Amino acid sequence: MTGAFDRLDGPFDGLLHLMDRQLIDVEGRLLGKVDDIELTQTDAGLTITALLTGPAALLGRLGGRLGDEALTTWARLRPSEPRRTWPWRIPLGHVGHVDSAVHVDVRREDILDRDREAVRLGTLAGMTVHEPDGRQVGHILDARFEPDEDRAPVLRSLLVGRGGPGSLLGYDRRGEQGPWMVATIVRLWHRDTRVVDVADVQILWNNGQVRLRHHLQVLGVRALDT
Repeated sequence: MTGAFDRLDGPFDGLLHLMDRQLIDVEGRLLGKVDDIELTQTDAGLTITALLTGPAALLGRLGGRLGDEALTTWARLRPSEPRRTWPWRIPLGHVGHVDSAVHVDVRREDILDRDREAVRLGTLAGMTVHEPDGRQVGHILDARFEPDEDRAPVLRSLLVGRGGPGSLLGYDRRGEQGPWMVATIVRLWHRDTRVVDVADVQILWNNGQVRLRHHLQVLGVRALDT
């Protein structure tokens, strides 16, 4: 849509600005919600390559034993369906623009496919964050992306603090967000949350951890309101 506002044109936070957004096809029909986000390692870094939707994507966000058991149960409901535990993918190239919803440029019958598995933002969100000596200093609350020269959103930094994924509710990033009492409480609770450059971390996917390459004091990471 010419002239439409597009969240993907600038820096954005994956959980806040994409996760759980309504998906709308080119004819204006609903085709689900963004239940997770596919990340692929490219020359530019971890890059969003597809949006994931459907029960297989949503159940995977539960994580741990609960998530594994939920996916196993989901697969058993229809054992004849191939790759039932793989989520439906919408390649990012078919995303027209993102405002309060995600608008894709094709009909819903022509887009959904299950042709690969990859790491997901939902897995990264909530990972524990540790300093080099192993001391835990928080969790991943969100991930900040910026478009490269080809418009592909590349992971640039991680929001590290206490609480769980989505607990910031956007109150840290939009000063006009209300109601003011809730905003004040959220900002107070997250006053120690920091933005850490992705170059300063190591993501241990198999261990469910993010390890800082140096101590927070040495990194001199930014607070959210700077």
